[in-house]
Amino acid sequence: MDDVYQLEIPTPFDVGRVNCYGFTQGGLTLIDPGPSTEQAYEELSAGLEAHGSTVADVDRILITHPHMDHFGLASRIVDESGARTVAHRDATKILTDPVAHFEQEQTFFRPFLQAMGVPEQTAQTAVGLPEAYTDYQEALAIDRELSDGDSIDIGVDLQTVPTPGHAPGSVCFIRETDAVAFTGDHVLADISPNPLLTLAPGTEDERTRSLPTYLDSLNRIRETPAEIGHAGHGPVISDLDSRVQEIIDHHQQRKERIANLIEEMGSPTAYDIMQEMFPDLPATETFPGMSEVIGHLDLLEDEDRVDIRERDGVRKYTID
Repeated sequence: MDDVYQLEIPTPFDVGRVNCYGFTQGGLTLIDPGPSTEQAYEELSAGLEAHGSTVADVDRILITHPHMDHFGLASRIVDESGARTVAHRDATKILTDPVAHFEQEQTFFRPFLQAMGVPEQTAQTAVGLPEAYTDYQEALAIDRELSDGDSIDIGVDLQTVPTPGHAPGSVCFIRETDAVAFTGDHVLADISPNPLLTLAPGTEDERTRSLPTYLDSLNRIRETPAEIGHAGHGPVISDLDSRVQEIIDHHQQRKERIANLIEEMGSPTAYDIMQEMFPDLPATETFPGMSEVIGHLDLLEDEDRVDIRERDGVRKYTID
């Protein structure tokens, strides 16, 4: 892919650097320029200059999903270059006002986590901790909202494949000419992405069923001609289909482990299960830990294998 290059942009997060991809046909197009930090801007600028361009030369910015380590820097690039922005329609509301979206999530998930057994103070901490991260993103106006199956002409056609689950509005961009997918965080080489709980697109009082949705999206990407994955973090995925199957197998195994735990524990809450599975999990990881457990409980519920009963406002699970 002589017309595409990869820049590894630093982030302040545990996941490490994010992969930004530059396309040089039909003007300069970037996929996922990174978070809004001075270090990210400086390294992106240096990377572009090494390939004969500057930030001012950017014509388009494509966003795979609305997480700040991927889109946070885009607004600054637009201000400098006048670049047009492209994202899936389900990501637009988050991108255009990420702080408001975060505040809506806080309002919804504080009582929701308590209903799942999380103590009140722990729930308060869990939904409040990400607030410090809002500094790494800036609101981003979207010029083109993608619908499912749209194509984008950037000098070569990229097909849009919707892949919600890890985040609302997640998309993969497929270049069919060489069977390559730019997967964002939907498929990673070394990590099984956590389908985080979030608000369902267009709502303020309904959560996503993130893991079932994510698994459906994994199967959708297998239906494309893509054989190789260029991910949002980490190395190239040389056999995309095999990696997808590994992730599916991982979640099926974890689902069965949780089913066994429910039988052993009697009638636990989701929080009880999380503590049993991850006994040393710090408070900072409560929300992703609960997302992990609730996602697998959703799978068991879809298979009619669990019974959910509410007592004193708290939900407990038993195996049918």
